[in-house]
Amino acid sequence: MSYFVKVCGITNLTDLDLVMSLPVDGVGFNLYENSKRFIELNEAVKMSEKLPEHFQVFLIFVNQEKEYISKCLAEIPRAIPQFHGEETTEYCESFGRDYIKAIRVKSDTNIEKINQDFKSAKMLIFDSYDEKEYGGTGKTFDFDLLKGKAEIPYLAAGGIDESNFEDALLLNNCIGIDVCSSVEDVPGIKNHSKVENLLKKVRSFHV
Repeated sequence: MSYFVKVCGITNLTDLDLVMSLPVDGVGFNLYENSKRFIELNEAVKMSEKLPEHFQVFLIFVNQEKEYISKCLAEIPRAIPQFHGEETTEYCESFGRDYIKAIRVKSDTNIEKINQDFKSAKMLIFDSYDEKEYGGTGKTFDFDLLKGKAEIPYLAAGGIDESNFEDALLLNNCIGIDVCSSVEDVPGIKNHSKVENLLKKVRSFHV
């Protein structure tokens, strides 16, 4: 199968140009102002307009006001909202479009309940749990916590790099990876060789 690869936390045109030159499926722009990779909406609009149609555009939100999210989605109609906080199913569904729900996994995360609660999601993202950060930590989590439990197609996130992407892609119902801090030099600035090398390996990986 062809795995879905999403590069998140794009903040500048140099990194955007790199991603556009590679076999990447989706790009994430972080509109959560407490994120180290936060960009203003007008910057996200400019960059999304440069992306060819086959790229999926994801806008990352964390427990934000509905009015702001609606404004962002109106400005970038092709975008898919990615909810990375404690948003409820009803909230995620209330925008009347495809959405992604990110779940920060820890030992007591009830995966069966998540299967039920977010079965309307386009896909899920399973990421590492951190008390202070909502994603982009570079920390990995125990993939065994998902084994045989996750029923909704999902992307694996949280420190995915050349050393562990195979373990992630071998998980049941994992359809791809979401990378951010593992391919950066500093928050918001991608390391181009890391991105290229990881993409090359993912695209040549076959079960």
